[in-house]
Amino acid sequence: MAKKQTFGDKVGKNKKNTKNNIKFVKSTITPKGSIRFSDEIIGVPEGENVENYLKNLLVDSK
Repeated sequence: MAKKQTFGDKVGKNKKNTKNNIKFVKSTITPKGSIRFSDEIIGVPEGENVENYLKNLLVDSK
């Protein structure tokens, strides 16, 4: 007989690697003057402030 597994059981397995995933959207202006959007999923470490983490990420990428 098959084991009955709920969705909560499946989701609860990866509690060790808990991260806050956010979608980060950047906009740039092309040479023709139109706006281009690019998005990226970023994992913020647990205990880290999201705003400060993104600020540090943007400063390091310049």
